[in-house]
Amino acid sequence: MKKQDLINKEEISKLVHAFYKKVRKDTLLAPFFNTMIPSEEAWEKHLELLVKFWDLNLLGNPGFDGNPGEAHHHTDKQFKNTITTDHFDQWTSLWSETIDELFEGPMAEKAKNKAKNMAKGMYKKIIDRRPGGFTLPGDISGLSFG
Repeated sequence: MKKQDLINKEEISKLVHAFYKKVRKDTLLAPFFNTMIPSEEAWEKHLELLVKFWDLNLLGNPGFDGNPGEAHHHTDKQFKNTITTDHFDQWTSLWSETIDELFEGPMAEKAKNKAKNMAKGMYKKIIDRRPGGFTLPGDISGLSFG
């Protein structure tokens, strides 16, 4: 059976909800997300915000009002600067896996590519704001992001 492409906000919502269901259970990512988003009410608000974020970034529809860079910096600071490329690799891997399970087509591919590029940019923003600035942890070959 052919899968549908990501063509509207309803499909984006389906993707975001399925993806974060996985994130909330993932051994690497769940501690960050479940600490920073501690209640079901907070999760509902967060998911609503992320649907708007992806609706803007994939379909160009206005409505997102947030600051992802600040949110990620705050999380990294809360966790004593321990976010690594492994976290972003896992995030992009789960994102692509979820897309592949539910969708196919040009917009689905765009969503996977955008996520990889955003992950790289967000990681750089995080480490730029750490004490000491931008330094590559460990072996540079570890920078794969999916």
